[in-house]
Amino acid sequence: MKTNYSALGISSFFIKKGVSPLKLQKLLYYSQLWFFVKNDRMLFDDKIQAWIYGPVVYDVWANFKFMKRSSIIPSSRAVVLNLDDIIVNHLNDIWLSYGHLTGSDLVDLTHNDLPWKNSRKGLLGNQPSDKEVIINKDTTVDFTLDSYNRIPVVITQNTLGYFSNF
Repeated sequence: MKTNYSALGISSFFIKKGVSPLKLQKLLYYSQLWFFVKNDRMLFDDKIQAWIYGPVVYDVWANFKFMKRSSIIPSSRAVVLNLDDIIVNHLNDIWLSYGHLTGSDLVDLTHNDLPWKNSRKGLLGNQPSDKEVIINKDTTVDFTLDSYNRIPVVITQNTLGYFSNF
């Protein structure tokens, strides 16, 4: 399995599903976080920053900064990338768990997560920051897979969600 994907490459998976730049950023964050929880390593090498509206991968933001936050990114902006089956399955799980939520829902959700909250400590709510969101065993303690190694499907605006029977 390839280990060094870029966040921009991973973005293509979600862009093909029809997402806004805001939603894309939060899906990348959850993709990275849950991949770490499941595999004890990162999905992509890019750093995630703790911006006001939640986690952001700067290089991905720079590619879509010309768009409004809520506009759907054209699928023509997706890059062709051959992802390993394990990665595709993981991203499908992320989509199943979070894809039904809006970008704004995901902002609220990320603001309750320990990795983002720790990175924003000492900052005012509206204070810009490029601090890195730290994803490690300490900050992901609240993220637990079920006995089938599945990610919980979020049905409310908290990270506890529920486990579906799919």
